[in-house]
Amino acid sequence: MKAKNYGMLLVFLMCLCATTLAQEKNVTGTVTDQNGLPLPGVSIMVVGTTNGAQTNFDGNYSIMASTGQTLRFSYIGQATVERTVGSSSTINVQMEEGAEALEEVVVTALGVQRDPKSLAYSAPKVNSEELNSAQNNNAISALSGKVAGLKINSPSGNLDGSQRILIRGTNSITGENQPLFVIDGIPMDNSNFNTTNAQRGAGGVDFGSTINDIDPNSIESVTVLKGAAAALYGSRASNGVVLITTKSGKSSKKLGVTINTSVAMSQVAILPNLQREYGGGSIISDEDGGINGFETVNINNTQYLIPQYAVDESWGPKYDPNVMVLHWDAFDQSSFPEDYLKPRPWVAPANDVDSFFNTGVSINNNVTVTTGGDKGSTLMSIGNQNTTGILPGSEIKKHFIRMNLKQQLSEKWLFTSNLNYVKSQGIRPTIGYDDNSVTQKFFQWGQRQLDYDRLRNYKNNDGSQRTWNRIAWNDPTPNYSDNPYWTAFENYPTDTRSRIYGAASLNYMISDDLGAKLSVYGDTYNFRNTEQKAIGSQAQSSYLERIYDFQEYNYEFTLNYNKDITDNFGINALAGANQRDYQLDYRAISTTGGLALPGIFNINNGNGPLNKATDTELKKVNSLFGSLNFSMANQIFIDMTARNDWSSTLPNDKNSYFYPSAALAWVFSETFAKDSNWFSYGKLRAGWAQVGNDANPYDASSTLSVLNPFNGEGRATAPNTLQNVNLKNEITETWEVGAELSFLRNRFNLDVTYYNNSTTDQIIPVNLSLSTGYAAQWINAGEMTNKGIEVQVGVKPIMSEDFSWEFNVNYAKNENELVKLTEGLETINLTSAPFRAQLVATEGQPYGVIMGTDFIYDDAGNKVITSGGAYAATPDLVPLGSVLPDYTGGLRNTFRYKNVDLSFLLEMSKGGKYFSTTHQWGMYSGMLQETVDNNIREEGIVLDGVTGTITYDENGDYTVTDTAENTTTISAQEYGTNHYGGFGTPDAQNVFNADFIKLREITLGYTFKNLADIFESARISFFGRNMFTWGLDYDGIDPETVSTGSGNIQGLEGGLQPSIRTYGMNVQLSF
Repeated sequence: MKAKNYGMLLVFLMCLCATTLAQEKNVTGTVTDQNGLPLPGVSIMVVGTTNGAQTNFDGNYSIMASTGQTLRFSYIGQATVERTVGSSSTINVQMEEGAEALEEVVVTALGVQRDPKSLAYSAPKVNSEELNSAQNNNAISALSGKVAGLKINSPSGNLDGSQRILIRGTNSITGENQPLFVIDGIPMDNSNFNTTNAQRGAGGVDFGSTINDIDPNSIESVTVLKGAAAALYGSRASNGVVLITTKSGKSSKKLGVTINTSVAMSQVAILPNLQREYGGGSIISDEDGGINGFETVNINNTQYLIPQYAVDESWGPKYDPNVMVLHWDAFDQSSFPEDYLKPRPWVAPANDVDSFFNTGVSINNNVTVTTGGDKGSTLMSIGNQNTTGILPGSEIKKHFIRMNLKQQLSEKWLFTSNLNYVKSQGIRPTIGYDDNSVTQKFFQWGQRQLDYDRLRNYKNNDGSQRTWNRIAWNDPTPNYSDNPYWTAFENYPTDTRSRIYGAASLNYMISDDLGAKLSVYGDTYNFRNTEQKAIGSQAQSSYLERIYDFQEYNYEFTLNYNKDITDNFGINALAGANQRDYQLDYRAISTTGGLALPGIFNINNGNGPLNKATDTELKKVNSLFGSLNFSMANQIFIDMTARNDWSSTLPNDKNSYFYPSAALAWVFSETFAKDSNWFSYGKLRAGWAQVGNDANPYDASSTLSVLNPFNGEGRATAPNTLQNVNLKNEITETWEVGAELSFLRNRFNLDVTYYNNSTTDQIIPVNLSLSTGYAAQWINAGEMTNKGIEVQVGVKPIMSEDFSWEFNVNYAKNENELVKLTEGLETINLTSAPFRAQLVATEGQPYGVIMGTDFIYDDAGNKVITSGGAYAATPDLVPLGSVLPDYTGGLRNTFRYKNVDLSFLLEMSKGGKYFSTTHQWGMYSGMLQETVDNNIREEGIVLDGVTGTITYDENGDYTVTDTAENTTTISAQEYGTNHYGGFGTPDAQNVFNADFIKLREITLGYTFKNLADIFESARISFFGRNMFTWGLDYDGIDPETVSTGSGNIQGLEGGLQPSIRTYGMNVQLSF
């Protein structure tokens, strides 16, 4: 196995290098401010290298450097200081307030560290303190609301679920729109294995994104690269790059130990508002004299009232404590004789749906050990996360092991490596419109009188199921719904992923100005999941196994030249080559005909022949790349990059694509306002880039699909997609302009960017005539644009020795448009909701438009009502809105008083739509509060609108004449069942705005100081996440819970998992 060999090779190299002597020395010191107080978080960089460090809480630092090299010290609000390494190994620095708006060193493309002043593009950075302030187990979700232009949709209720991540909107119609993730130079896979049904809300499991394998405790900083900043990474960076830098060992002979422990609890935050006035049934009178919707049954010469438990709706009788009925659990004499034939009042349940949900608990532990010396540094960490979900039986367990090594082999040779192992195990709930989705049943189909505490006894003595949804009072067979506890503990999916990723690099300084680097990056994992349905379930029993084996290796060589030609002119040049090898193997096997024996979930326990499926994807990309960076007079900075990729997924004569970028920055404050007291810093920048995006494996070739054997003979089928030998890559061209301004000695900072992206030669499918023998073909056609503005503001109103207040605001607005497709094709159907609505890409509209029937309006804007009293609907599907937001933003406030700190983050999203199946069927079945409001069950409802005559012309356009105020009364049940379930009614009534404002994070902490005899540092904090939500269009659904995947299918809710709020405590100790 390549993965095992690769891991063993890295470990061997690390052990080998640990015994090697070094020539560089360890430089240490303390950095203080102008008042002599220690400065934590000061960035120290060895000029001309990628070697950097930061001061700790006491202002101390340690870094490897050679005599003659220059150390650059930079910190927000302080003037940059440079010191040359001499014979002494100690360099202490006192910094002064500066007139320049200097920030920390940021990591840019290919891991190169640069001073933000020299960048000709925006590269927002989130440090570990800000990222982990609320102790989010998911590092990517923790970025939400913190970077302008980075939109993260992360449904909190989906246990360790997938995130939808967009940087500056959607670029590709059918291709990948997620950014590339790079961890310490390692390109990371971010697949999710959710089925199409799961993503469109039609049922399945959210297995989460594979980028969830990152331990947040290991992260030092996150930098987001956009546009020209990401171009050097090639086609995988067409949607931007998220660069993650992890913590590394310190060059200190002292052994350092950091222990981080957090405990958090999660509870349901938002649920659909269910009515509590009427119970289950359909209001009938049976032949035996049923009264007010109950069945009347004679059992043992006694007359009983029995609800209609075979019905999964709640149009039954109104609650009345004086009416005694036999509830669903009154018929199991052998297993539960104490309840047998004992009537109970017809009342709302004491333990309603909310009692089914647990308080989720998450325990997160991490221990990190660092050591080092003159020869290098080492870091080792072990961590684990144990999380139980809000649904019974659901849980996620993760284990992390990490090792990082940096070793100076000689004066010219440097070896670095890191190795990571992650294992995750999960039992996750089924989501969407699915028989195994308990929350879909709770809010769409069911009976409102059910006491969920009584449902806990979900098994009879013989192991058979006890469910409320009996076919008849004397037939316990499930009609539509299983007992939710049976689903949770008998019909659950499992998943396990074991992942190894790491890197090994060898650096050689050819001269003081020229260096070479050879690197190997690897990312491998095995993912296995099972799904089971027990004998006795409503659906046929079954068992399924899927296995994914993934591996990717990148082999890279670079040359880096860095030289200050004169005091006013410097150059940095990089040239390199990369080879990427990718492979994904898929295997699946499942039973047919049900299971033979109960309680045994194994592929050999099926009654019928096994279903089998296999698939393999292979891809190779070879690349050459280079960059040139010029600096002039510390004022003008020019960046140029170029890259050429050769991709195996495109035809041989079309598989080469070249993309350049260029950017320019002018720090005009150095020219005009160097000595200004009120204007601290000013920079203008502009950039342009082209980036390609190739096809998926086999989109441009014809491959056979293997079928299940027949009579022992192997079978295969020809593809239904015609090969296109002229298929080429998509091209995204982007340009941007921006400005960075700082005032009042960096008390007020502003960063503004305007960008314009256009993606052409989109790789899209078109239908073919069946006479060709094929159904479709992939072609290049179409254009999609994104235009927008990003604003980041940082203000420090109060900065004193004891008290400080700082707040940061980010805002992003994106305008997306599918400009054109191709001749004869105006719309591509991306998918459909479980019922009725569709999600499409259509010309002249933003990407991801929900199509459905709309209300018909008269000229005055009144809704038109039919003679039957229901709203009229358009005969054809029309656009009901895009799933993309109009603008997003975040506001973070941080207060510090002596040792106490308080921070909170507000996040908002405005615009975008979603379609709710829960609202549709919850209204149809009489479950929702809207079906009882204003006494409509007793008095009926007169819909607000007008009646009139609707006339259509030859183009399908309508006019409404002879209008009059509607006076027709319809029953609540007619309104629900006919208006929401029948065809010819408006889908628009189930489409809602996706707006929200959230208190995303809040943290209150205390840092203990002067504990040198015991701890180097100690901190305790209390935190909350997703504590409050405002501005919802429909109060019962959090728009973030709608998404169930990272792909292009968004905005279709089929059966939500409720969002959660989380609160907890964290303790961090450093020795």
